[in-house]
Amino acid sequence: MSKQIRTEVVIIGGGLGGVLCGALLGRDGYQVMILERQAFPGGRYTSFEKNGYKINTGAYAVGLHGINGPLWKLLADIGVNVETRETPPHHIWTGDKDIPLPPKGQLRTIVQAFGKNSKESERVINSVHQALQWQEPSDEFTCDQWLYQYTDNPLIHGFFDFFSRSMTATYYSDFKAGEYFRLMRSFGRFGNHTAMPKNGQKATMDSLMKILQKWKVNVMLELKVEKIISNGGKVEGVIANSKDGQIEIDTHIVISDIGPKNTVKLASEQNFDKGYLQQANNVDETIAVVLVFGYEKPIINGPHHVQLIEWDRLSAFWEANHVWPEYAPPGRQNLIAYATMKTDDTKKELEIIKEQCKSQCPSLEKADIVATLIFKGDWPILRARPSRCLSIRTPIYGLYLAGDAVNPSGFTCGEGISLSSPAIVEDIKNRFPKGA
Repeated sequence: MSKQIRTEVVIIGGGLGGVLCGALLGRDGYQVMILERQAFPGGRYTSFEKNGYKINTGAYAVGLHGINGPLWKLLADIGVNVETRETPPHHIWTGDKDIPLPPKGQLRTIVQAFGKNSKESERVINSVHQALQWQEPSDEFTCDQWLYQYTDNPLIHGFFDFFSRSMTATYYSDFKAGEYFRLMRSFGRFGNHTAMPKNGQKATMDSLMKILQKWKVNVMLELKVEKIISNGGKVEGVIANSKDGQIEIDTHIVISDIGPKNTVKLASEQNFDKGYLQQANNVDETIAVVLVFGYEKPIINGPHHVQLIEWDRLSAFWEANHVWPEYAPPGRQNLIAYATMKTDDTKKELEIIKEQCKSQCPSLEKADIVATLIFKGDWPILRARPSRCLSIRTPIYGLYLAGDAVNPSGFTCGEGISLSSPAIVEDIKNRFPKGA
């Protein structure tokens, strides 16, 4: 026999988007229930410990823009209290070169370092300046098509590709040029000195959980949602299964933080028009790999975040324990390698990525691989590629999408989620006001 309950808002998925929406609605007095299928909250925004190493399940920092960004400011407004340190300075490694990058003017430094001559460097810099300060390129071009108008220099192209892959797991040949520069403009405005939490991202999520508890938001773990019920184009409830049996939840507001495709499945395709179904099917999740290596002596000469622009998969290296020693057990180092995948063949991609890691740093031949994290399927880097994000509202009245599939233009990852989550809450307050 099923258990029947009533609540004002149901949130499906306890990732960052769902938790932020829950915290904001709870603060405003709404009765909120978050349903999470995992045994832990946070999704790609938490961490776990393995053999003494702190390993993040996705995001390694509290926002790509650190304390200057919208995510940090939203968390502070909610009341999140987490100890962080700024990530180390950025360096580019090419061949035998180690090029430190300044806090500002990084692109100019890179172009001048790799330009074949001053004429080429100025041509690229002026074109970028025009795109950032006046009018971004058309989205009818991809980023690589735009850049080839000004240079065919492989190292300059490598950097442009690195930026899009490292931030969104999207190759620049698949990145619309206009959206690429809208994203770059955000980094120019807010910066890219990220903030790493002391004991992994779980520290941030634990702080958020305390806030949810304070505002009486009910978080239910290990619960699988089976169906979003709608009638006449409006939300009427949710059916879920727990280890204690089926639960029928009466509600008129559902926020889904599990991606557009899974949301459509739960709410049934017949309740969506063909245009929306096509849009949801075309979001194109982005895929990547993170390898965590463990070893005794430091490999990177200093606390550097290393950008790698000559590889087609490997993108970045950093030793997290330089920022927080707690990320590795005593007497050990941990190197985090981030790489994108060019195909859906995970086994083949992993072999190539491991080989690229060891070619870049031969010392890794003797290192242990502490963890291998695959970001694809229901656990991608992004649920929607930039410029393919959807609206926060779906065709079913009262059904919202949260998370990185609804990021506003020019923002990605948690920074975008920090803008879409308040937008969802404001829409709910306007359409479903308390006491109405």
